[in-house]
Amino acid sequence: MSKTNNKNFLLIFVLIVFIAEAILFYIGNYKSNEGFRKEEERIQIIGKVLSEVQVKAKAVSVIDADLGREIYGQNQNEMLPLASLVKTMTILVSLDDSDLSSEVVISKKAIDQMGDYGLFINEKWKRGDLAKLTLIGSVNDGAYALSENISDFLEKMNSKARRIGMEDSLFSSSTGLDMDGERVSAYASARDANIMALYALEAYPEVFGITVLPEMNFKSESGFSHNIKNTNIILGKIPDLLFSKTGFTQLAGGNLTVILKNRDGHRIAITVLGSTMEGRFSDMEKLINVL
Repeated sequence: MSKTNNKNFLLIFVLIVFIAEAILFYIGNYKSNEGFRKEEERIQIIGKVLSEVQVKAKAVSVIDADLGREIYGQNQNEMLPLASLVKTMTILVSLDDSDLSSEVVISKKAIDQMGDYGLFINEKWKRGDLAKLTLIGSVNDGAYALSENISDFLEKMNSKARRIGMEDSLFSSSTGLDMDGERVSAYASARDANIMALYALEAYPEVFGITVLPEMNFKSESGFSHNIKNTNIILGKIPDLLFSKTGFTQLAGGNLTVILKNRDGHRIAITVLGSTMEGRFSDMEKLINVL
């Protein structure tokens, strides 16, 4: 074979390889675009169905954490009273400040917070155990105790909120209780409540992950045993639940945040704000049924 024929053969071979690569690239790009298009259509359909769900809540946010986007919102950026959803941030800041095994002592001021949860004055706890008890039972005594001896605690709560991307929030207490029965002590949007929950579960899964349990037995360092029941009464109706936090005050109404895995294995965060005590649960069930 002559040198000219060799060169022609080589050029033809290179051209064939180039064309083959171009075809494969086109097919791969088409499939990728087609997959993206179908995913967008699916999300739009879900969003439309969610928008038709009748809820009592003033605001709703549904975020797909694995897609990194909100797939539905209703007044999702409106700042509303958080009630006990604030305890998620309280525990985040408390755990950031001290390790899980550090000691917390229950003071009289903590015991004086609204609600009787069976804790005792001067009872000693490991911080991690008290955090879990506080989350499951939405325990005001525990939230107050976890924040009581940390300097500039409220400032740290608000700073933490800004750092993790909460743009519409304001914290004025560690419990979320209404102040004097007339003033709200913590605000955030439904979207921000989802951001807070997703961050908390990622940062401290060993603590926030226990919020899916219907009840839990605790023993303080002082030797006292406590059985705490979960405040979320629909735990058993939520498949693949990863996180749960309730909230209710007279001024806030009924609030609820959950994180679950949907049929595709995606982590979905849902928050309802400004519903009623019972309505927050029925609202959540309706929304989850769509997913």
